[in-house]
Amino acid sequence: MKKVKFSIYLTPYIIIYSAFIVCTIVGMLIYPDSFNKFFSPTQLPRTIPPQLPQKSYYWDIELYANMALQNACTAFYPLWGFIITRSFHPQNLDQYANYFKITATALFCISTPLIFWVFKKALKNQYLALIITLTYTVNPMAIFRVLGYTESLFSLLGIFFIWLLLPENKLNEKIKLMLLSFITILMALTRPVLIPIIFACLLSLITIFWLTRQISKNNIFRTIAISISAILGYSIYGFSCLKLRGDFFAPFHDQKQWGKTLGLHLNLLFLPKSPLFDLLGLYLPILILIISLVIIYCKTKNQKLLVFIPKRFIWDILIIYPPVLGLAYMLNYWRSVKKEIITSKFTNSLPNNYLFWFCIYFSVINALIVFFTQNRLASLGRYIFAVPFFFLALGYLYCCFPGKRKYKNLLFMMIVSAIALVQQWINYGKDQWLG
Repeated sequence: MKKVKFSIYLTPYIIIYSAFIVCTIVGMLIYPDSFNKFFSPTQLPRTIPPQLPQKSYYWDIELYANMALQNACTAFYPLWGFIITRSFHPQNLDQYANYFKITATALFCISTPLIFWVFKKALKNQYLALIITLTYTVNPMAIFRVLGYTESLFSLLGIFFIWLLLPENKLNEKIKLMLLSFITILMALTRPVLIPIIFACLLSLITIFWLTRQISKNNIFRTIAISISAILGYSIYGFSCLKLRGDFFAPFHDQKQWGKTLGLHLNLLFLPKSPLFDLLGLYLPILILIISLVIIYCKTKNQKLLVFIPKRFIWDILIIYPPVLGLAYMLNYWRSVKKEIITSKFTNSLPNNYLFWFCIYFSVINALIVFFTQNRLASLGRYIFAVPFFFLALGYLYCCFPGKRKYKNLLFMMIVSAIALVQQWINYGKDQWLG
């Protein structure tokens, strides 16, 4: 009996790992250079060398490596390079790239079972947790968690951050705050998340007060601790930049070299000028936020919510291009029969769930920053789908609806994502842009 139970316990983890490995193998079989490039410890010679800015062998990894080699202050953040430098003492670009990949893959292997465990605790539904974890693991942006980018480290930190904020976590509150502060400092030293973190905290508090007309001391202390720690984390790097370049805000100023300036680019609502998943990264967090606010508000006010409920498979396909989905829904909303949405008891716990609001606002703020500061949505898919916050918010929303039909569109999206992940491995072998 013990062997049977142990086997059943391991099955979800085997499924999760296998899904990613199968996509990787298929991509490498289709384009063997992907295998050679990933497992080579040095840059492979190319008949026609990649030419920037269209193509690059290492992409951002080269910039992280050069930053560490030169002890420089740039638009990138220092913790990832610092860890590799202190752990392996690489001496050149190729060595850095190799150790980045090895460490990223190791962190991916560690974080994958952890994310399923955390999602299962949060969602209280093993089947839903498995599907959400699979969607997180085999989406095309998941490739960044093994190639040597910061997504591997940031995702692992994000998992611990989520675990500390789980309502089910019974750790002493003071210990939680200390650990949250430490994790937040590390996150702020890994990627430029100062603004998303602070706004996500503040908007979470505001939303909880709006829905419940009360705010717990714990949530106030969490907001203060996380916000101050995010500022402290950036300040550590900022003072280093001040010493090296005489500019405390040099990482922000350097982003202007990427063409980042405030502006309104309405054309990006329809054409991302980058991979389609960047467009999904813009729409899906905002849609989930709007749906969540409407459903939870109506629930707290005991109001009926009458909506058009799509039933045909074509609606699942339309998710791939949100602008058409939104237009089609609005047209059908006015002329179709509306039904009352029935929500589960789980919905009652969300108005005061600080973690849920933080996760969705963190994703929305990242999406809005890219939309208002770039003339294309480049890399937005990475910010949303390569880290766990969006997926937990999505899982929480799915918990609000009873029944099993809700899983169909998730399963469809997972299949589409898996195909896109295979394509990403092919693109990787061709030195093409991944997101």
